[in-house]
Amino acid sequence: MAEIAKLNRGAIAKAAAYAPASSDLRALISAKREGYLWRSDLTPDRISAVRLQLAMAEAAANPPPFEGIKTWLAKLATLVSNAPVPSGEICAVFAEVCSDIPDGAWTPETRIAWTRQPDRNGYPVGSRWPAPGELYAHLRPFAEQIRTEVTGLREILAMADKPSEPERKRPDASELARAGALADAVIRELESAAGEGMNP
Repeated sequence: MAEIAKLNRGAIAKAAAYAPASSDLRALISAKREGYLWRSDLTPDRISAVRLQLAMAEAAANPPPFEGIKTWLAKLATLVSNAPVPSGEICAVFAEVCSDIPDGAWTPETRIAWTRQPDRNGYPVGSRWPAPGELYAHLRPFAEQIRTEVTGLREILAMADKPSEPERKRPDASELARAGALADAVIRELESAAGEGMNP
């Protein structure tokens, strides 16, 4: 039983360890998406940073353990005014509705973000317990950010790992002479065809 508790704490800590990409990595992802990233931009330090961030983002993109969701909801219950006791049954409903919200979106930051929402039509949304669908809508942008980051980082690594094209060699004298002879032959043929076309 103690081993299971350790595994669950480890899974929760793993999600909490994720942090969004640095501004430098976000700029690389943006440049790649817009077609302005060149292999020369991918220094060894940057490639190393991309690999490290991708490993964290891929771990964050995994499904969360049920205990992680339960712990997240239990901590939210202490921050809002009308929370039920987060029983296994209640948590199972949230887990079902939020089944595609990855592990990295269940963080203290997303919990605090819920509580800091502005009032909507005079209703203090952030100070109240969410309906499962409301929580899904709240967590979805955080989930999409993780998925977008994973996709962008994978594209950068694919670009970095792609074998570079061999450098084109300058044509030697014989290749230049052959190309010149071919061009002369084409020009003579065109002049001949144009001359025949002018004869009645």
